[in-house]
Amino acid sequence: MRDLEGKTAVVTGSASGMGRAFAECFGREGMNVVMADIEEKALRVAAAQVESLGASVLPVVTDVSDEASMDHLGDATREAFGSAHVICLNAGVSAPVGPMEALTSNDWKWTLNVNLWGVIHGIRVFLPQLQAQDEGHIVVTASVAGLTSYPWLGAYNASKHAATAIAETLYAELVETGSKVRVSCLSPGAVATAIGDAERNRPKELRNETSQAPAPGDLSEFASTFEGFAKAPADVAELVLAAVVEERFWIETDELYREPIRARHRSIENQTEPPARGLILAPYLER
Repeated sequence: MRDLEGKTAVVTGSASGMGRAFAECFGREGMNVVMADIEEKALRVAAAQVESLGASVLPVVTDVSDEASMDHLGDATREAFGSAHVICLNAGVSAPVGPMEALTSNDWKWTLNVNLWGVIHGIRVFLPQLQAQDEGHIVVTASVAGLTSYPWLGAYNASKHAATAIAETLYAELVETGSKVRVSCLSPGAVATAIGDAERNRPKELRNETSQAPAPGDLSEFASTFEGFAKAPADVAELVLAAVVEERFWIETDELYREPIRARHRSIENQTEPPARGLILAPYLER
């Protein structure tokens, strides 16, 4: 999609981090922006910032894991702006880090409800309209965790592998049918967002009764150095914008995970043991 001015972008998880940066980026391009997030106060602040750039903005408090809430987002978008054109299914949470046996049913449900069902609901709500107008672009936020399988991230890895598979499948289906709608899969590495504090938004009914002990792969000890190598959300937003304009599928934020990804693919091709070991941040820490 080369002509974005006057068209409408919908961004989930847009009260902070990458989602907010996406909204700002599309707003500067002259698009109407529908900003969806579960945090009402933060969403109002972010929407006001994007509106100050001259964009027409509609903030919609949305729980992406909830079918009715996502239906409301679609209805609100159509009522305000008619058609949507760019859909960024970006909302996500980082599940507790720990071995499989330590993860609770609540950990799995919360992670999959947001990271997987948020994508499923978004496609269900917005894809038919994009297909009907034969124009549009869907950006699915996955992760390098959806292209590798590092230990102690079972629920998160599963959700992001699923998101990647959905994006690939949807792309193939659209090409097979001759549709002009396109798809991108965003697979970021470390980005300076608040996803590490996602627990603040975990529903009460899915919280664990007791706190979990730090896991072998706990990343919290690297919090002080994280910002030193994490990508800025604004930089990721520019990559997303370029991919939408150029209609590219893969979006990666750096080159550090290219070799771990290749190693995984080689192990599949050669039928050898999965190679990922240690922390998912290893490519940064070993530089």
